[in-house]
Amino acid sequence: MRICFELLEMLKAHKKSIRRASVSTFGYIAKAIGPQDVLHTLLNNLKVQDRQMRVCTTVAIAIVAETCGPFTVLPALMNEYRVPELNIQNGVLKALSFMFEYIGEMGKDYIYAVAPLLEDALMDRDQVHRQTACATVKHLSLGVACLGCEDVLIHLLNYVWPNIFEQSPHVIQALFDAVGGLMVSLGPNIIFQYTLQGLYHPARKVREVCWRVYNSLYMYASDAMVMGYPMFEDEGENKYARTTLELFV
Repeated sequence: MRICFELLEMLKAHKKSIRRASVSTFGYIAKAIGPQDVLHTLLNNLKVQDRQMRVCTTVAIAIVAETCGPFTVLPALMNEYRVPELNIQNGVLKALSFMFEYIGEMGKDYIYAVAPLLEDALMDRDQVHRQTACATVKHLSLGVACLGCEDVLIHLLNYVWPNIFEQSPHVIQALFDAVGGLMVSLGPNIIFQYTLQGLYHPARKVREVCWRVYNSLYMYASDAMVMGYPMFEDEGENKYARTTLELFV
């Protein structure tokens, strides 16, 4: 534990390699003495003002979760989110984002547990909350692709989608990352149905955003979108029927 306190000072180092090594060391210590004491130290460190310290701390929490199992870290992490302070809540969301990035498909066991927390973050007035929550949704959805979690992913998409008209470039980037992740896990046709209503909207700002989403769908998954297009009746010489697809469906 004494080493843990010393390592916290190392997170302030200017060299990235030192910070990376000290963050990895937290994982080894947690493996040796158990995650509880290490986690308590790290969660306390989220209260500091220095941003670099907080980001390194969130990475360390995620590494502890990966090393000792997410079930050892998640309850304490979600409990910490209840503290009404921006830095701490942002730190928790960031730690969740890194954690789901590291654990990958293991996230399917925890997605239902964190869904209410992500709902709250995606509805928050603070932009950084929504940005970090979108990053978490991205890693979460990429991890649980094809594992039968579509119901909760659609639920999270309903909270992500209203943010498409945000002005901040960082939030917009995080949002499109989240939509991209959900496109992989839900399939492009569900996202396509969300964009349809805005493609020919009277307002230019609405059209621009929806066409941007549609273009990324078309670039990455044009083959899968075929079955999402509407069916047209044949007109004399012109045959619009896609017989092979109809046979498959």
